[in-house]
Amino acid sequence: MISTVLFDLDGTFVDTAFDLIETANIVYKNNHKSNIPYEEGREIASDGIKAFLRLRFDEEKDDFDLLTDEFLTIYNKQFLNNPLLFDGMENLLLALEGNGVNWGIVTNKPRYFSENILKYHQLTERCSVLMCGDDDGFKSKPSPELLIEACRLLDENISDVIYVGDGHRDILSANFAKIKSVLACYGYLKKSDLIEDWHSDYIINSPSEILDLDGLSFNNSLS
Repeated sequence: MISTVLFDLDGTFVDTAFDLIETANIVYKNNHKSNIPYEEGREIASDGIKAFLRLRFDEEKDDFDLLTDEFLTIYNKQFLNNPLLFDGMENLLLALEGNGVNWGIVTNKPRYFSENILKYHQLTERCSVLMCGDDDGFKSKPSPELLIEACRLLDENISDVIYVGDGHRDILSANFAKIKSVLACYGYLKKSDLIEDWHSDYIINSPSEILDLDGLSFNNSLS
């Protein structure tokens, strides 16, 4: 019986691409580089700051530590401008909560940003567990450590948990942890991604499809 649904944050739970791309374009402008269009930035919005920097800077010639600090300083002013829940996510959460199913977030995003995005959406108290990429003592995804710790904190057996993410590292992390993996194809996939090679247990195109996944025992009570 599935009693907990864990989500990645960027590109799965919340659409943060707009604020990340806006931040990147400010960094580019400050350093006399050209902007990127939204669609180009969206494809890498789950890949971290370095992915944005590599689009316009050379890691061997440019100071990526300094550029990362600049990016974070600007993003700190931008990240709550437009962090939208994906369509159908709020209804999904209500359905899960109404049937006694916990939900939580396991993300590589730093805790400061993650906590404030949840607070922005008034979801802090509703979220059963939050594990972040900068939490002390844990390796970030694709390591399974954050997922395993989330299950430990919830006192959940991994067989009763599913993990939903939009990136290869999410699926790898779930598979390494022996947790059923759900690939969110509405997220920040690249045109070049070979998702059939990722070996996710399920594939969805909207959050609501989680309610109807074959073989999950909460289906009858939630659909």
